[in-house]
Amino acid sequence: MTMMMTAARPGTTTQSVVVRDLTVSVATAQGRFNVIESVGFSIAPGEMIGLVGESGSGKSVTGSAICRLLPPVMRQESGEVWLDGENLSELSEREMRRRRGSLVSVIPQDPMTSLDPSFTIGHQIMNVLRAHGYSRREAKARALETLHLVRIADPERRFNQYPHQVSGGMRQRVLIAMAISCGPKLLIADEPTTALDATTQAQVLELLKSLGEELQMATIFTTHDLGVAREMCSRVVVMYAGQIVESGRLEEVFEAPRHPYSERLLASIPSPTRGLLSGGIPGRVPPVTAFPSGCRFSPRCEHALAGRCTDGENPLVEMADRNVRCVRIGELSLKGVYE
Repeated sequence: MTMMMTAARPGTTTQSVVVRDLTVSVATAQGRFNVIESVGFSIAPGEMIGLVGESGSGKSVTGSAICRLLPPVMRQESGEVWLDGENLSELSEREMRRRRGSLVSVIPQDPMTSLDPSFTIGHQIMNVLRAHGYSRREAKARALETLHLVRIADPERRFNQYPHQVSGGMRQRVLIAMAISCGPKLLIADEPTTALDATTQAQVLELLKSLGEELQMATIFTTHDLGVAREMCSRVVVMYAGQIVESGRLEEVFEAPRHPYSERLLASIPSPTRGLLSGGIPGRVPPVTAFPSGCRFSPRCEHALAGRCTDGENPLVEMADRNVRCVRIGELSLKGVYE
């Protein structure tokens, strides 16, 4: 963790979310392997952080572990998740069920598969509220209120419509309304605009940002698109092969990345001065059964040194302005997008 991320202890008002040394394993035919290792960060009320990296880097697993929605083949091996002064990792499933929606909530990727086509929009939002103790009358009033809050025009009419009767962008707004209906302290947005066109995406992103600030929700925004993260987030956590490789304030990481993986991700963002760097990142994120020793990015890194980068420990180093997992910190001249 950076100095900024570790300044507050769980339960203080400075940080509403503190994730510490979170490790999750997965059962495979070859045995059990850690799919994420020692992940840690914190978020202040109203703040949005970006959890970024390629597919397979561990972003979605981290979000699922935080809200205790891991698939049966996975389990949390260690770590703590503190939210609003409470350690979610110690709660029973029954206790955790009561916190989902009211304390922590999730916006999934695909609204069409996440909404039930057999029930109206209003019925589905009311179901969430009824599960958290609202009367039928209170649930309907709150459902209409949240539809209005997410800027859906004519919420009374939309309340009685089915998901297939509205556009993809509006379905995404309905999912956002469901997620915020019970006033959560933490919102996990798992690539929530992947299936949307560019114009609708921009509208939904602006909505998420304004809601987080207005409602003072801490928000985890997972994405593989650093261009989106640049528009949305105040801090960024870069993940690769289940580990955090760099984290810090977005402007600082984007201007002067200190991990080669961060640099290559940033190179995918078109720049007014240099355009789009060619070549991309060779290879792909390794499967969890084949994580390399030493630096896990070393097989794809043009700066890797045999022995030094490929063997031994590769710890996450705490620095004054960020955290970096690279044994060659300070030796490399890496390019950012604000040069």
